Formats: sequence, C-alpha cells, structure tokens
Amino acid sequence: MSKFAVAALGTLLFVGIACGQEIRRFEVFGGYSYVSVNTVGILGNRQSANGWEASVSGNFNRHFAVEGDVGAYYQTYLVTDFQLPSFPSLNVQFHDYSFLAGPRINFRPIFFHVLFGGDHLGGSFAGGFVSENRFAAAFGGGVQWPRSSHWAIRGSADYVLTRHSFFGKPSLRQNNFRAAAGIVYFFGGRQ
Repeated sequence: MSKFAVAALGTLLFVGIACGQEIRRFEVFGGYSYVSVNTVGILGNRQSANGWEASVSGNFNRHFAVEGDVGAYYQTYLVTDFQLPSFPSLNVQFHDYSFLAGPRINFRPIFFHVLFGGDHLGGSFAGGFVSENRFAAAFGGGVQWPRSSHWAIRGSADYVLTRHSFFGKPSLRQNNFRAAAGIVYFFGGRQ
C-alpha cells in the first residue's frame, strides 16, 4: 500500500509541476491608471492625473518576456495666482502620453519590468497650445491574480522618470509615480 501511495504522490507532484510550467505566449493588459507628477515647483510641487494604461507582452519562457506599454493621462488645473485684475485665473488643460518598451521578468504571479521610450506632454491655455517629446523610463512591477486560464486581474506600480522643460525653463528631472489596475487577457499557444 505504501508503494502505491508514493507512486500516486509522485504522479500528482509531477502533474502539478508540469501544469505550472504552461504559460500563454501573449498577454494584453488594459485598465485605469493614476499618476503623481512632480511639476518642479510649477503648479505646486506635485499634481495628479487620471487616465488609462495598456500593454502587450510576449513570453519567451516562464520567466522572461518583452513588454510594450502605452499610457495616457489628462487633467485640468485652475491657476489663480497671476496677480492681474484683468486676468484673475486661467484654465490649463494638459495631456501626457507615454510610449515605453523593455524586458519583463516573471515570478508568477509577481513581475518586474524596466521600460524605456518617450513621453509626449502637451497643454493648452488661453487659446494657445504647447507640447514636447522627451525621453522617459519606468521601473516597477506588479501582481497578476489569475481568475481562469484566459484572464487575470492586475495591479502595478512604477517609478517614472521624465525630463520636461516648463515655460522655457531648462529641462529638469521629474520623479513621477504611477499605479494601474485592470484586466489581463492571455492568448496564444501554451509553452
């Protein structure tokens, strides 16, 4: 009887390990995202914006993937400190788009990524519009909670480095932070 129990336990252990090694080749994420932006003293020290984030990753094996990520954030600020009677306040609307890619390390359900690319910051006020494109990098990771073999819930957080110049000032490093939550869809053949 004990040989049967050892054989059954060994078989269950082997099947569990084999099933745990199977992963889908591709993952697509979409969800809500929040960013806290360091404005380097302009519009206060930090501002926040809401938006969305989406990514696609291709898994080469259980632990290594390549990820492409896009995010968009929108916010309107009321600036009231102009000290001019004929111009007491101003609505400033801005949008921020990031386009990043890089390696991702998976320790399921946890992952870490390092992404590099560009950031497009634009704003409009008093009928005018300004924008610029700069280098950006994101360092962070997250957790994916599988709900079935085809989808999971993801939460992630990143430190985002950008270098924009505001109102003609020299470009300064902004230490930004972003967080996202949404749905991941898995597809492609199993590995």
